[in-house]
Amino acid sequence: MTTEQIYTLAMMQLALVILIASTRVAPPQSGVRSLRLFQLAMACDALSWFFYLWPIHPILLFCSSLAAATNFWLILAFALARCDLKVHWSLLWPMVVLQAGIYTQLNLNGMGYASLHFMTLVTACVTFPVAWLFWFKKPNRTVSDQGFALVMLSWFLICVLRTVTLEIHEDWILSGYLVSQVLWPGIMAAYGLFVITGYLEETQQRLRAEAVQDPLTGQLNRRGLNEAVAGCLNYLQRNQQPAALLMIDLDHFKRVNDQFGHEGGDLVLVQTAKAIKAMLRQSDVLARFGGEEFLIFLPSANRDMAQRTAERLLEGVRQLQWPASMPEDYQLTISIGVSVFGPDYDFARTLRLADQALYRAKQNGRDRIEFAGIAADY
Repeated sequence: MTTEQIYTLAMMQLALVILIASTRVAPPQSGVRSLRLFQLAMACDALSWFFYLWPIHPILLFCSSLAAATNFWLILAFALARCDLKVHWSLLWPMVVLQAGIYTQLNLNGMGYASLHFMTLVTACVTFPVAWLFWFKKPNRTVSDQGFALVMLSWFLICVLRTVTLEIHEDWILSGYLVSQVLWPGIMAAYGLFVITGYLEETQQRLRAEAVQDPLTGQLNRRGLNEAVAGCLNYLQRNQQPAALLMIDLDHFKRVNDQFGHEGGDLVLVQTAKAIKAMLRQSDVLARFGGEEFLIFLPSANRDMAQRTAERLLEGVRQLQWPASMPEDYQLTISIGVSVFGPDYDFARTLRLADQALYRAKQNGRDRIEFAGIAADY
């Protein structure tokens, strides 16, 4: 067995290891299609190295070239799928056949240097779009996605280095092959690693989001609220800036559940949360505090600003338009308890005061605003 064949077998094994490792990834349903495309690309890569064990045989050389070309363009299809974009197979498959045919013909005619130049051109056609997609278009981009994009560009630079080596002196074609052979295993291992860790990072992001989000309304839960408010309160305290809490309760919500069922109740909660969020500033924090209660944290808001916000919410909820499944005359109202932070910026105490104010609002007839006792008037 020649050194070239040993190298080829090693590369085939590397592709298979990456393929097997990728089977341990469990993406959400939306990511399964892209993962399957990547796994198919790795299988084609391993197959191309297998056929390349006999590079002189015309049929096996074409099979190797066809598998390698399929691997190339499946990487682009994988990138498109990762970015939730449509894969145009009618354009990709002709490129696969064209690449395989040209590469095979060049090598059979003894034009090794021309085949390397050709592969540099093909690599540019694949790696540049892939890198651009992962860097600029992919939703929820992770560090691994950025690493994958950089590896794609490194792949192209290696091909350029090989091409430049040949341009300096054609007799250095062996050196051009050596350049790619030395660096290619690292490139292949790196992009396989970044693909796998990219899925894992997305899973971590999803788990973190689920831990701090209310699954029904998509707003923060209590844990998410505490995390969002903690850092902001420290900043406000250092700069002695005001802040306020609004505790909101949907009036007579039990009647909604009794009359329209839990589906109707869920609809009211979701629509109300969306409406409230739309009426807040970008810096304001909205959380579902439990049941039909919502809590709003207003940074840099004094008593007057908190009152104006509460009045806007009160009126906005009254004017909500409901789907046809709800009665035409249905109108939702809310009660709001408002508490302004004192000099100690004690979140637990301010929350307790807002809750007491909300209780008074409900006791005094609902559909109204009540203020807690203010420790300091901003």
